[in-house]
Amino acid sequence: MGTVAHHVSTVDERRIEGEEEALLASASAGEGFLDAWGDNGEKQGSVPDRLKGVKVAAISAGGYHNLVIKPDGTLDAWGSDGSGQSTVPPRLKKVKIAAVSAGRYHNLVIKSDGTLDAWGYNKDGQGAVPDRLKGQKILAISAYGNHNMVIKQDGLLDAWGENNCGEGKVPPEHENTKAIAVSAGGLRNLMIKQSGHLDAWWYDTCASGVSDEDEGQSWVPKRLKDTKVTAISAGWDPNMVLKADGVLDAWSYEGSDKTPNDLKKVKIMAVSAGYGHNVVIKQDGTLDAWGADDKGQSTVPPRLKSAKVAFVSAGGKHNLLLVPGLSNGAISLMNPAASGQTVGRYTNFPHAFDVRVQVDGKPVKDLGITFTVEGSSGSAFLAGGTVYGAATDKDGIATASPLRTGPTSGNFTVSVTAPTRQELGTLQIPLTIASA
Repeated sequence: MGTVAHHVSTVDERRIEGEEEALLASASAGEGFLDAWGDNGEKQGSVPDRLKGVKVAAISAGGYHNLVIKPDGTLDAWGSDGSGQSTVPPRLKKVKIAAVSAGRYHNLVIKSDGTLDAWGYNKDGQGAVPDRLKGQKILAISAYGNHNMVIKQDGLLDAWGENNCGEGKVPPEHENTKAIAVSAGGLRNLMIKQSGHLDAWWYDTCASGVSDEDEGQSWVPKRLKDTKVTAISAGWDPNMVLKADGVLDAWSYEGSDKTPNDLKKVKIMAVSAGYGHNVVIKQDGTLDAWGADDKGQSTVPPRLKSAKVAFVSAGGKHNLLLVPGLSNGAISLMNPAASGQTVGRYTNFPHAFDVRVQVDGKPVKDLGITFTVEGSSGSAFLAGGTVYGAATDKDGIATASPLRTGPTSGNFTVSVTAPTRQELGTLQIPLTIASA
């Protein structure tokens, strides 16, 4: 539906995008654990079990489905599948992917060799690669609704798909425009030119009397004409851009300022416009959202209110995001002396491995915690095995099983994780079984 400041459709792949009732996104920077919220009628507003606790490299939320790149570079998808958009084609199952962008019912990807592929709904050709682009190297992609935009290797634009209002064809005035970012939208397409300035085109045949004098979504507002921008997101309404100073600007199709008052002076890292709702990542890494909220898509869930977010993509009426592992010791040992213990064989470790879980100084209660013995060659045991589960109490404390050694000496580790909250990271407790 729109764009994010971790924009997927940028040439430098530093942003992501959203889309109309289908978003746009592309390769994101870094990795993170998945989370989602909003409309879940097709399971698009939740994370499938197979991807829970799995670090993901890039995301794109579509109209009613999601598309992601796993750490090994291959694709996964889930949600609505009426046009096959959530089924990775056999030809792509083992192919490494560099960028993804999910449309309403179709997908567009850049493979690791720089060439395009597409699948899904194809009534207007949006789910296929035009002959003129087959084999060409592509720098950036954006799928929205039923049309696509790309930046070719020479920096020039191309577009195809539904073209009822001019959205699926580059107009003559932009045929020689070189761009570094694109965002296809519901009422207009946005681009960042190589100069860093914003440009756009309106779907002129459906303009209903709106002209460039109206300064609406059709063109660039006067206040932005000479301003350099770093991220763009063209959803349905409004447009969102990040200026070079990190300040958000948003405007509606008739030209009115749609930037929320409480965000006008806040530094923003990422923006993503959905179908009537908008999500941003603030400079402190936390989320904010506003707009349509009939599926809760503009209400940040309590579990995410203080979470640091690496990447976000707003879909039709849902949102998909990447949360990095926390580096602030969310899971910590109650007794630091337990770390680094050395004991003999056939011995109980003297210090307990109880842990406390806190986020922003507040205890996390009723959270499942897993203690796993790793690298002990089967010579260290928690309650008779190498894995032990517990839950945090009202103070955020989880009590571990006693640890007993076996016959083999050497170094090993007890890893402590919260399987349903992978963003909390892993606590590693190094231990040693002495040789005598």
